[in-house]
Amino acid sequence: MYKSIVIKFVFLFIILSIAIIGFFYSNYKISIEKLLETKTNKHFLEYKAIYDKQKDIANIIFNTEINTPTILKTFNKANFVDEDEKTFIRKELYKLLEEKYKKLKKYNLRQLHFHLPNNESFLRMHRPSKFGDDLSSFRATVKYVNENKKYIHGFEEGRVYNGFRFVYPLNYKNKHIGSVEVSFSSLALINTIKNTYNNESYFLIRKSIVDSKVFEDEKDNYAQSPHKDFYYEKKLLSKNKPVSLTNDAEDLTQKILEGKSFSIFIKDKNLIKSFIPIQNPISKEIVSVLCICEEDTLIKNEFRNLIIISIAGVFALALIFYLFFMQKITNEKLRKTNKDLDRRIELEIRRNRKKDVSLLKQSKMASVAEMLNHIAHQWRQPLNVISTSSSGLIIHKEMESLDDETFYLLTKSIENQAKYLSRTIENFREFLNDHEESKKRIVLQNKIDETIKIIKASFDYEHIEIIKDYEKEDLYVTVNVGDLIQVILNILNNARDILIKNNEINNRKIEISIKHRKENILLCIEDNGGGVPEKFAEKIFDPYFTTKHESIGTGISLYLCYEIITNQERGKIYFKNKRDGAKFCIELPKS
Repeated sequence: MYKSIVIKFVFLFIILSIAIIGFFYSNYKISIEKLLETKTNKHFLEYKAIYDKQKDIANIIFNTEINTPTILKTFNKANFVDEDEKTFIRKELYKLLEEKYKKLKKYNLRQLHFHLPNNESFLRMHRPSKFGDDLSSFRATVKYVNENKKYIHGFEEGRVYNGFRFVYPLNYKNKHIGSVEVSFSSLALINTIKNTYNNESYFLIRKSIVDSKVFEDEKDNYAQSPHKDFYYEKKLLSKNKPVSLTNDAEDLTQKILEGKSFSIFIKDKNLIKSFIPIQNPISKEIVSVLCICEEDTLIKNEFRNLIIISIAGVFALALIFYLFFMQKITNEKLRKTNKDLDRRIELEIRRNRKKDVSLLKQSKMASVAEMLNHIAHQWRQPLNVISTSSSGLIIHKEMESLDDETFYLLTKSIENQAKYLSRTIENFREFLNDHEESKKRIVLQNKIDETIKIIKASFDYEHIEIIKDYEKEDLYVTVNVGDLIQVILNILNNARDILIKNNEINNRKIEISIKHRKENILLCIEDNGGGVPEKFAEKIFDPYFTTKHESIGTGISLYLCYEIITNQERGKIYFKNKRDGAKFCIELPKS
């Protein structure tokens, strides 16, 4: 019998433990997804801030150094002369800008490139020997500006270099004379990320774009990356060696080409990588991707919290199961004992009333089991509060909204509930210690209050209100405390069972009153459960008489109450049917 109970409890414990761990793991995965989303947004804003700064610098360079009468007048000549004259003008323009170009390079300027209205490359300040090539098929931004006479900016691969390009239309005497490009390298972007945000990063360029646009003699400036559709720029690779990926590069390539920024977590390197795809400003296709790497400081903590909470949850579940298991075992033992007693009790009563002592001990075991049940009810709410507070800490931490006030509020809540659980154990220990044979002088109101504290949670669970009506002055009695508590619990538990059975009663209540009489103390317990049928009134204190099913009641609780109060405490116990229910009264001698 006990083996089957153990198997059932173990099986149920394993199922619930798996469910608890699964629930916490699901929350952990959601937290990681939100954290990675937050990192993605953060790094995208960092990239956007750097890009906007480059745009501001480009505007300053254009307005102060390029869009000037001298430069415009010189460049304008190139539209009306032959090739020999263009060479002379090119040298003249280069000489005008040479010193300024060298100085502007300290602002990470990479290219200063002039184009004629027909998209012909006129002067590359970074490669003055390369000119005259038609950029119409390779440089969509140059073609756009010369056709629409409008400024445009964005990342674009060129014939020699790629860069973040800011292309401006040039006008001289209200006439369009061509365009000029101010561009910054991806190395400048990476260095700024390192210096400003202290994060490592690397830059990838779409392979198909490089293969179709770059001069053949310039293509060896690029190297294959772990992503099959992207190159590294060798110059960047030599200065910023990227952290190699352990994830499948092809899958990441496909995700990059979807065009949305995202982040991944590399566990073995404890690294968060954010990928920011960059579009061509004209075609809107993905032409490059910026990857920002940041060492993880939160995901490890989230995993540690997952382990701690899972262990705590399983431990709390184990404790609850242990209490219920002990109650079940005790009840099974008591049920088996009662079955044996049912066959012999009638003969035993006739032979020897001394057997009542053994019966009383069995009843005490039942009361201990009942107390375990009450304590299990008491622990439910504190454990829920502890679980809710710990979850609150995790959520605030994930949302980066865990301020000191919230932290101390939630941890204080956990501390208070832990203290409450500790007090419950102490109350139960006192209950066990009270089961001694000697008598003690006690304040009756205090001892009744201590008993109510232990059982209140289970009564609240059944929506049963306990109302107290005590005499204000302390009323002393000298009794066997354990036996008195057992009597009170028997009466209260009977009242609870009646109220639960009569489920049509909406306002369930039990009233406990303690009054001072001339020669004794009167303790009354009254319920509104409907009372005892009159045909059973005379048998209510008889041994083995019960109105309950045999699987629920044995008929000895009120009999033992009668024996304890009348024989051991030299008092009186009786009951009355009131309008709404039964009222049990106990008279005890004053101390």
